[in-house]
Order: sequence, then C-alpha cells, then structure tokens
Amino acid sequence: MLCLVSLLLLLPNSWRLQAFLPGGAGVFLYIASIWVLTINPQNSIVKLLAIPLPTKAELKAEIEKAPDTEGRLQKYFVLTQQLKKIWEKRDAFLSKANSVLLLYLTITSACISFAVAAYDYVNIGALKSTLTEIETQMNAKLTEAGLDKIDIQKQIIEIAPALLFISSFFSVFFIGAFMRFFARLKFKQNFIHGQLSLFRLADWLVWPLIICGGIFVLGLKQPQFLPLTVIAKNLLWIILFLYTLQGIGIVSLFFEVRLLPTQWLTFGVLVLGILVPGLILVFGAIFVVIGLMEVWLSLRKRALRVVQVL
Repeated sequence: MLCLVSLLLLLPNSWRLQAFLPGGAGVFLYIASIWVLTINPQNSIVKLLAIPLPTKAELKAEIEKAPDTEGRLQKYFVLTQQLKKIWEKRDAFLSKANSVLLLYLTITSACISFAVAAYDYVNIGALKSTLTEIETQMNAKLTEAGLDKIDIQKQIIEIAPALLFISSFFSVFFIGAFMRFFARLKFKQNFIHGQLSLFRLADWLVWPLIICGGIFVLGLKQPQFLPLTVIAKNLLWIILFLYTLQGIGIVSLFFEVRLLPTQWLTFGVLVLGILVPGLILVFGAIFVVIGLMEVWLSLRKRALRVVQVL
C-alpha cells in the first residue's frame, strides 16, 4: 500500500491535493498500511494483555457461585485483586507503545499533508485559489451584515500546522478504530492499539507548553516577536490538544477499570455537544485541566486503584 501512496503523488494537481489532505485517499492508505503492520495477532504480550475483561454481570455470576456470604466476599476480593494486576500490567506495558504509535502516525501524516499543501500553495495555486474564494464569500457575508472584512486566508495559513495536526489525529484515530473492529472479527482477538485509555504524555511536555504560552503573550505586546508568536501559537494549540486527549484517556480509564460503559458516556457527550455546541468548549476545558493535573497528581494511578464495582 505504501507503493500505491507514492503513486498518488503523480496525480494531477487538484486531485493530488485532495488525496493528501487529512481524510484523503493518500493519507488513508498510508495510515491504514501502518495499522496493518502494527496490529500483529501473534504478539505474545498483546495476546496476554489484550484479553477481553469480564463484564460486571459475568463477575456477579462468578461470585454468586460461592455457597455463603463469607465465600462470596472472599471471592470478590480475589477477583478484584486479579483485575487490578491485569489493569496495572496493561497500563505499564502498553500505554507507552500505544502513545508513541498514535503520535508517530499523527505527526508523519500531518507532515505529509503539510508538505503537499505547501507545495501546491506556492507552486501550483489550486489551494490558494480555493482559500481566496472562501475569503471572498466570507467577506461578502460580513459586508452584508455590516461588519469589517478580515484576512481569513492569512489566519488559516498561520494556524495551518495545528489544524493539520488535529485533523490528522482524528483520521488516525477513526481509521484505527475501524482496523481494530475488522481485526477483531477476523482474528477473534481484542486489540488495544489506538485506545485513548492507554494514551499518556511525558511529564516534561508541560515545559514546552509554558514556554510557548510565554512567547505567545510576549508577542502580543512586542510586534518584533511576531514570527516566533506564530510558531508558538501552533505549538500551543497542538500541546493543549494533546493534553485534552490525555484528559479523555484518564476519564476513559477510570470508567473502564470500574467496568462502566464508556461508549455510552462518549455517546452522551457527543449528543450534548450537538444539541448545545457551547458545551464542547466546556468539556474541552475540563479535559485539558484533567490532562494537566496528571503531571502533578498522577491521576492514572488513582484511576487504577481497586474499588468496589459490584
């Protein structure tokens, strides 16, 4: 498939641009090919730690096999300790590799999209024409509304790296979800690749966040730092997005360890976001705070603590 991705670079100008923007055929084939190579059903560690965990109903049924209350209580604590060890090993062995995989795919696919888009914008002009048309239509609507015109094209270009990174992550995540689904059907095995509950960042990443924030604030007051401000703004958006993912991962881990249906939680958040779009910003801010608190409070370890779930 990687050879086919290379051949797509030979497409005519507008087709090549569409193929290599996030969600395009070229990016899809690239990401899917890496997922195919990564999802290895013969990996012994993955086999051991990717076994589907029992549901709450199955645990209750197992505990109720004990003849008396004391036996049930003892069996409950034994099962709880076993689940705790599985979750801790799963997190210790797989979270780093899973995080590196997601970041590698996101960064490389974003770089491919950015390189193709930048080449087209400078040398071909198809992307520039599209952005100009969008800017003309938007400014016409602003003029009709009695508002001042804005340089939309310039603003999009300034935050293009962050936009491509974020959109590339969603491509990686959803393609990975489909690949896991089909792999599970074929190999009858539970795959953990790409799950957000196993996504975590290195603690040192908080320092680039602080530095970029400082440069951005400084650039607002000192115009001579404007070029650095553009770079800092993109890095700031990217790092905040990564901490949002870490916050979502911690919340997902908290619910998964307690055998609660995370899919219904996700569905509920999406429905609320559609009905009340402003809540998306609220949820995003909450997840960013949770992701940042992990640096100092080790929330993942707290999420993995044994609790009574039955």
